Amino acid sequence: MNTFNFKKQFKRRWRRWKRTLWMTAALVAVAILAYSGLPISSSIERLLTTNFSEAVSVMGPATSEQRSEQEIQTLMEQLGSDPDRLTSVVLETQYICGVETEQLGKMAIPQLKMLLVQHPDWDAQVESAEVLRIKQHVDDLSSLCKEQAYISIDAVGNLNLYEGRPEEEKVIRTFFQMDVGTLETSLPEGVLEQLQQGIRIQDKDEYDSVISTFSDYAVDEANKEIRNGG
Repeated sequence: MNTFNFKKQFKRRWRRWKRTLWMTAALVAVAILAYSGLPISSSIERLLTTNFSEAVSVMGPATSEQRSEQEIQTLMEQLGSDPDRLTSVVLETQYICGVETEQLGKMAIPQLKMLLVQHPDWDAQVESAEVLRIKQHVDDLSSLCKEQAYISIDAVGNLNLYEGRPEEEKVIRTFFQMDVGTLETSLPEGVLEQLQQGIRIQDKDEYDSVISTFSDYAVDEANKEIRNGG
């Protein structure tokens, strides 16, 4: 499993390098502002005393998407014309693995409009005159999947993501079919057996590493040739 460990370590080092470059750029910008006598915003000052993950929340997510006023108005009309009427808002977060649902409470029309303007990347759907369901997509594993997700191969060679151990057969998604013969002869002894038993996935890095490694042995459905596997 040295391949998994190498890729995982490389990705972690790369994130550290990016953080270092980003903070260096921020310090240079602050130095220029200070030298020029220009005021430094409180947000920039906080970046100097916080870690990189917090910096994202300080500056806010970067997005070029915008939700049109017409789209918002159409959704509001489906909920009724009373601006004081309260609508239940349900937030559905869809992860790479897993889905979580959260009740955001009841909101009036002005609050709903503000919510939709602030989050143009959320999909909104009126379920009824009383319920608005909004969906967001997160490029990560849900907390439940981090606790019990496995990647394994089934009897016909499909690489699957499972909720729980593979023998429970709770398939969340199927990635691709693999050439088991090539896989068995190319990888170190014991890897195929471990894959058949299930590889525990606890975070996004492990998920990406396993998929990347075994994608080298995926069967091309168009012509049934093996990609990069021989």
